[in-house]
Amino acid sequence: MFGSLTAVLTVITGFIPIGIAQVLVALPIAFLAAAGRLRAVVAATVASGVVALVAAGPFAVATVFVLAGVGALVGYAERRWGREAVFVVFAGALPIGLLIAALVNGLLLLFAQTRVLLLEALASSMRGTARAFEAAGAGEDFVRTFEQTIDLMVRLWWVWIGSAVVVGIVGTALLCFGIFRLVAARSTWSTQAAEWPAHVRAGEPDPLPLALRMVTYRYPDASADALTDIDLTIGPGEFVAVVGRNGSGKSTLARILAGLEPTAGLVDRPGPAGLGQPGGTVTVFQHPESQVLGRTVEEDLRWGVDDVDVESLLARVGLAGMGDRATEDLSGGQLQRLALAGALARRPALLIADEITAMVDADSRAALIALLAAVARDGTAVVLVTHLDDEAAVADRVVHLDAGRIVPAPAPSPDRPAVLAAAPSFPQPVLELRDVTYTYADRTPWAHTALRDVSLTVCRGEGVLVVGANGSGKSTLAWIMAGLYRPTKGTCLLQDTPTADLRGDVGFVFQQARLQLQRPTVAEEISDVAGLPHTDRHYVAAVLHRVGLPPELVDRPIDRLSGGEMRRVALAAQLSRTPRVLVLDEPLAGLDVPGRRELVSILAHLRTVDHVTIVVISHDLHGMEEVCSRTVVLDSGRIVEQIGAVTE
Repeated sequence: MFGSLTAVLTVITGFIPIGIAQVLVALPIAFLAAAGRLRAVVAATVASGVVALVAAGPFAVATVFVLAGVGALVGYAERRWGREAVFVVFAGALPIGLLIAALVNGLLLLFAQTRVLLLEALASSMRGTARAFEAAGAGEDFVRTFEQTIDLMVRLWWVWIGSAVVVGIVGTALLCFGIFRLVAARSTWSTQAAEWPAHVRAGEPDPLPLALRMVTYRYPDASADALTDIDLTIGPGEFVAVVGRNGSGKSTLARILAGLEPTAGLVDRPGPAGLGQPGGTVTVFQHPESQVLGRTVEEDLRWGVDDVDVESLLARVGLAGMGDRATEDLSGGQLQRLALAGALARRPALLIADEITAMVDADSRAALIALLAAVARDGTAVVLVTHLDDEAAVADRVVHLDAGRIVPAPAPSPDRPAVLAAAPSFPQPVLELRDVTYTYADRTPWAHTALRDVSLTVCRGEGVLVVGANGSGKSTLAWIMAGLYRPTKGTCLLQDTPTADLRGDVGFVFQQARLQLQRPTVAEEISDVAGLPHTDRHYVAAVLHRVGLPPELVDRPIDRLSGGEMRRVALAAQLSRTPRVLVLDEPLAGLDVPGRRELVSILAHLRTVDHVTIVVISHDLHGMEEVCSRTVVLDSGRIVEQIGAVTE
């Protein structure tokens, strides 16, 4: 992607008669280099060179490689030297400029006819300028000096051409560094150590049997261990469930099983973990977007694998007949199934499934757990990370984690009676959808209609729950309500104004809360979303209190939050804008039982006390009866049923 961006910028800036525009070409490479991805820098440069050759010829290729070198210098200097990076950039750009200047002069010396033509064209152009000055009334001395300057430039061409190249390269590097610093200061580009295996052992994958002995792991710059003294064995064909509260270390344990080296202790296995390799270890995450790479479902399944029975795999995961579907049109649950199919295509010895049922409906969840059990029976070891007891009950063994340690199974907590949400006593329409239809890739061969003639009215202070199977159109409906999509047909109005024309009146919390958290720390995120001119820590602490988070999180980096904390920070940020309607897409996904109860209580309080209008898109209905008084059922993009009604 960055290589393509570099190539496109190279071609575009080739038509811009402003040399300063060329500095934009180096920026994508600078960001790759800042992240320490040397292979990515090389791959992006080569890919952009190929595209530039096809689009603009060999001179564009030369420009790409020169500016990619400048970008790599800028990014690496920033990552390695920080505040002193500007001096490193200058010192590194100078020899690069001298080398390129020598190369340019050498080529002009070698190709004498080309040099003569270029210099004659330059001299003719400058003499024409001198004649224009003379006609405008310039004196003879001025014209004579101008002519002498032209003759001097022709004789000493190698001096001024070489100097211009050196100044251009050094100036481009320093300007690129300045722009890079400005962009990096407003981004969360990560330069932290990877939390996945950084080195791959040579040899054929052989991850099982696997034994962990007194394994401890602490993340860089963390003040406490994420895992402590873990003893665990996993053999071929075992189905092991790992359960625990948010932040208990479940995902860290999954990373260790996938090949991450522990801080202390021993991981004993016959050979390499073979992460992502056929016959090795595969992982499926809670958010499958990071694992789906192909443009179509079939293309994604074939990615990196030679022999794949596409139809059989798709049928096995419940996606039969969808090989030609564009992956961008799939729902969250369908993407999860596709990610699992891609993992199974590698015929792994060990499959690690980290909260893979969080985004699917109840029927699909049961089908996925049954599929994992069948995979284990076929000889593949399966490790399922989950919050749900009914999922864990299917496994052969259940490992309970608490604060990074393996603990005995806790006693079940007593159920508390639910307080049913009441409909508004005096309903006042706030959000209205009238005959809304939405088609992805409309008017193309890949058009896919997600919503058809949906009409719905939501009243002030009401709670509405939207349910339906995967692919029924729930998330598309949420994005239209939030104004992020404009309906293909029909209207979505917030008090007579299209939601797509509003900003901040409809708050929206994504399925993947991390995607909307754009600042480095909690305080910066909430202050920025609230529109404050500066970071106000006291204000942020008050907003966090509103969603049940302690003030200690004010200065916490976003990447150090648990999944549940990220979701509540995203909710707090949206509430800081005082929205008239709050839309939440799968708010309970990935939360443990106490976390679910707490979030349900927060939403119920917002609705009943603060009179916030809430629309919840969810597969998980448990507890939602305390927030929502009406349930809307979607099927194939249409509303097929409404349970409960607004009282008159």
